[in-house]
Amino acid sequence: MTIEQLKYVVAVAKYGTLKVASEELHITLSALSQGLNKIENELGLRLFQRNRTGSTITKEGKVIVAQAQKILFAIDDLYEAAEVLQNNLTGILKVASIPGPFFQLFTSAQLMKSVYPDINIQIREQNTQTMLDELQSEKVDIALAVYNKEDLEKYPELSFRKIKDCEMLVVAHKDSPIIQSKRVMTEELGQQPVILFDDKIVIATMNEIKRMFGRNDIVISVNNPHIVQQYVEENKAYTVGLDVTFHHSQRFMQDMQFAKVDFLTEIPTTHSFGIVMKSNRHETQLMKEFAYRLTKDFQEKNSL
Repeated sequence: MTIEQLKYVVAVAKYGTLKVASEELHITLSALSQGLNKIENELGLRLFQRNRTGSTITKEGKVIVAQAQKILFAIDDLYEAAEVLQNNLTGILKVASIPGPFFQLFTSAQLMKSVYPDINIQIREQNTQTMLDELQSEKVDIALAVYNKEDLEKYPELSFRKIKDCEMLVVAHKDSPIIQSKRVMTEELGQQPVILFDDKIVIATMNEIKRMFGRNDIVISVNNPHIVQQYVEENKAYTVGLDVTFHHSQRFMQDMQFAKVDFLTEIPTTHSFGIVMKSNRHETQLMKEFAYRLTKDFQEKNSL
């Protein structure tokens, strides 16, 4: 039995046909078929039922494929550990983040790149819902997200690693009537224009504010956090968002008024911020290293 034969077994289980598996493995159909026959003869088990429409994995095959995958992951870990010891870690890492922490994330990525120059870190700014969905489909490897109890229940296949609590804030220009003496003037919430970053937690909070204090005549929802900041800076609207979204920009917050959303009782206004990954996905050494560095960097920043 060889490592290549283990790869054959896993590929056929994944793609369902020898033809597609052989194309993905870049080998001939004949070589793949012979390799499967050899491992089945060696084990004395039928791993797949082959027919004209494809290959159906047997009950015994499911057990063998699971073990083969573990072995292949362990081999990958061995090579990656050797790369780390040589400061020669390689690979592509796809990371997503909500606005705000994006800047600290970029700094952490630069530091990681300085240690391991051959890695490729791709960073995207997204809302929480999109990130969690893309973690499930493995379009994203690691996400920096804000989540709550509802997300923990909705996504049992994801691993949530909390870094800190974060609070929902109302943020407005210093000349806005929305905040006075560090308190939200709730009677003004339904009277003034509001601009929001399109995130499900933010939208849920605003919906509750509307229910309690009246519907705003002007509500703007955008996917670009910089537009939110611009409108608030120009005193065209106030906004509602998480403190972790705003505190990265000291210059912006110096000219703003902000106060906690402590006047809502039907929905939570304190949420969790942390690293989210897919639970049953094999964590590469690059994923482990970067997740550790991110956690360390954010915790050090919070302690200052």
